Amino acid sequence: MFHVKHRKPLIAVLAATVLLAVGCANIASPEGWAAPAVDGNTIFVQLERGTISAGTLSTSGTFSESWRYPSETDDLNFDGFYATPVVSGDAVYVASHDGSVVALSTKTGRPVWPAVVELDSTVVATPLVDRQSMYVPTEDGELVVLDAENGNEIRRLLDPGGRIWSAPVAKGSTFYVGTFDGREVSAVNVSTGISHWTSDAGGAVSADLVLTPDLVLAGSLGRSIRAFDTNAGGDPAWTYPTQGWVVSTPLVAGSTVYGATLQGEVFSLDADNGNENWLLAHEGLEFRSKPALMDGVLVLADRDGRLRGLDPATGELRWQSDIEDAKLFADPVAYQGSLIYVSKDGDLFQVSPRDGSTSVAFSRGG
Repeated sequence: MFHVKHRKPLIAVLAATVLLAVGCANIASPEGWAAPAVDGNTIFVQLERGTISAGTLSTSGTFSESWRYPSETDDLNFDGFYATPVVSGDAVYVASHDGSVVALSTKTGRPVWPAVVELDSTVVATPLVDRQSMYVPTEDGELVVLDAENGNEIRRLLDPGGRIWSAPVAKGSTFYVGTFDGREVSAVNVSTGISHWTSDAGGAVSADLVLTPDLVLAGSLGRSIRAFDTNAGGDPAWTYPTQGWVVSTPLVAGSTVYGATLQGEVFSLDADNGNENWLLAHEGLEFRSKPALMDGVLVLADRDGRLRGLDPATGELRWQSDIEDAKLFADPVAYQGSLIYVSKDGDLFQVSPRDGSTSVAFSRGG
């Protein structure tokens, strides 16, 4: 039995820093800007608001759609997707902003659950599928546990409270969850729902959490990245202060953390102690999407489609290019030696990490 709850209005999630600052804008028809997901040669992506398309890129780099859901014959109308599709086994799991959750066959795009699950709460954060369960964070502050095979609700973890916009991460039987309103990071036993510890994140957490072997990292609107020791009860390990809000998920590569802010900062840190390796300021750029490291190049895309390729060891600029009239809020995904970006308007772009050359794989404008 679901409990009816009043849905909190969704702030225009990172669409403009002023809206984040005042925290009071409603979206009547959420568009969503979920990142694409890749499984083998198949890309799962929202090209049209409220639908998920699956397809591949041809040798010429054009996106060829194999299926979409809901199709024209499905009597369904979803809100836009902010949560990235999650592929596990032969299913892709999707959660729309209105709290509709469904599992689809990766091959056919048809539902594998008996029905669409309605959570009675809005969803922004990307769910986590672990073993036989799906964990869906909600804007009511809960972590809804569903049976991954049939969609049946198993239980709800966490007390209803502040919004969760950050994707949780798991380490063994422990889940780590960051909260937007609570401005905290918590470690929760996935079996019992008991919280092992809760630590101050220093600000609202909207970037996805990231794990290293011994730490959980949280970027926040408190202008910092904080690291918490997972082996010492969540004790703060280090804090790296920034000038801008951290809404871009940090990238961990070996012993290095790469991060970026809405004020154009890009930095490299020692993952163990947070010491700064290098810091560069890109005036006028606002980094929302996660940095990517491919072919020895650190690639960043700002919200207005301005791309930068940096030397990961020094931060030195290797190349720069622009995608005109593209709003890039979503994280990129690696695909056959290139990076795939989807714009807020549903255009799909392929970017070479070697030289920054770009091509249009799909355009809503034809």
